[in-house]
This record gives sequence, structure tokens and C-alpha cells, in this order.
Amino acid sequence: MKTAKDLGHKKTILVLTDFTKSALNAADYALFLAGLLKTNVLLFHSYHVSVSESDSFKMTNYALLAQTSKSNLKKEMNRLNGNIQTTTSNFKPEIDYLSEGGGIAENVCSIIDEKKNIFMLVMSGFKARNNEDFLFGTEINSVVRKARCPVVVVPEIEFLRL
Repeated sequence: MKTAKDLGHKKTILVLTDFTKSALNAADYALFLAGLLKTNVLLFHSYHVSVSESDSFKMTNYALLAQTSKSNLKKEMNRLNGNIQTTTSNFKPEIDYLSEGGGIAENVCSIIDEKKNIFMLVMSGFKARNNEDFLFGTEINSVVRKARCPVVVVPEIEFLRL
């Protein structure tokens, strides 16, 4: 897994995003923590293509998902970099991004194993509102159980806005 740029060996906060309002809040919180802890930030988005789809559609859809994921990550990186410019802190975290297809928990474990500099994981959480939320709640539990670093689950309530 290669990132858009190399963040070196400095400790890094891995931030999971799905580009929702809740995930933006978690990214803002991670940026706040990065400033306090003097670490970098690595945004990560995991996308998944159903195995039940036809092979030709899956390959086209996979390429489109990968491209869309990287485009959205770049926008989020630029948004966070804009927030850094407005802070008065002397330390300015470097922000990078990464996207991969597959399961979230498995991808997170691979990144932590490969990078060796992941200090903590920050992700958004929310209260279940309907049966569709069950799957994402299961994903949160899976990541928390499998991640080999501290995990911070940021509530969806917007309590920190930089």
C-alpha cells in the first residue's frame, strides 16, 4: 500500500473516513490531536465491491470506486490542510491519504503492520438509527477488536470544529 507521499518515520494518526459529516468531525478531532501530540495524519478510505457482481462490471466498478475514493481523499486532505493554516500552533502536521479495496478491519491491520509508525487510530461512531446501521456498527467493533494500536471512536456530535 503506497501513500500519495511518504510521511517518513514520524508517528502518525490513522484516520478512517467514509466522507460523512460524522467522519469529517473525526478527522477534525484527529487533526487537533496531531497538533497536540506532534504527529502526522494519514487519511484512509476502504471501498468494497460485492463479490456477487459480474467480473466485467466488478472491474469497471472497482476502478471507478478507487478513483472516486482517491479524489474524495484529496479533497479532505486539502480541507484539513486549510484548517492547519488557520491555527496558531508552531507544529503543522503533514497529512497524507491512502485508499484500498476490501474489508476495513483487514486493511487497517495491514496498514498498521506495514507502516510501523501508526500511533493511534481515529474513526467516527454514531448511534444506531435503523437496521442499516447494524453493518457499520459491526465494522466499528471489528476494527476495535483487531487493531493493534489505541482506537479513538469520535461520536457523531459535532463537539469540536477547528
